[in-house]
Amino acid sequence: MASASAIWAELFLWTVVLAGIVGSFCACLYRFVSKDSTEYDMEFLWDNRFRLKDLELDPKDRKS
Repeated sequence: MASASAIWAELFLWTVVLAGIVGSFCACLYRFVSKDSTEYDMEFLWDNRFRLKDLELDPKDRKS
């Protein structure tokens, strides 16, 4: 039977691994969401029917 310290060490290791996986997923999701998709939306979804002013999107507020 394994000692108590070995069990706690393995539990801690699995916790660190799980936290790394979750943290990596969150970082990738944040990067995906934070990228400006206005140009994509304007071209493909709305077929350039609207201007940024019509959509109340000021070009100076957009990230480059």
